[in-house]
Amino acid sequence: MPFFFNRKEEKDHGEGGVFVGYTPKEGEEIVIVEDVITAGTAIRESMSILSKLDGTKVSAVFVMVDRKEKGKTEKSAMAEVSDEYGFPVYSVVDVYDIIEYLEEDEKNAENVERIKKYLEINGAKEG
Repeated sequence: MPFFFNRKEEKDHGEGGVFVGYTPKEGEEIVIVEDVITAGTAIRESMSILSKLDGTKVSAVFVMVDRKEKGKTEKSAMAEVSDEYGFPVYSVVDVYDIIEYLEEDEKNAENVERIKKYLEINGAKEG
């Protein structure tokens, strides 16, 4: 399967352009893979770039870790991105899976509490 990633800034040296690896073509179906989702900014940046390719369709996004944080509203960033663009967004694990794993060892208690307090303020209220 061909793959690519976008750069923060277009380059005029090396491979040049905004993409590294395969250059997507108009009309192609694409799946986005991200390491982590916090506010959904990276996915929105990718969509901005891909929207310039006529007929290109993003069919799904796969995220390795969902931090379960609010997006622009009280909803999770994953739910917002899915609603905004109309494709499913899946995660391999989320912050609650990580908390559950960390709770298996008492030595992690302080960090678990810090994560939970952070989520009380920044965590999504729905989605």
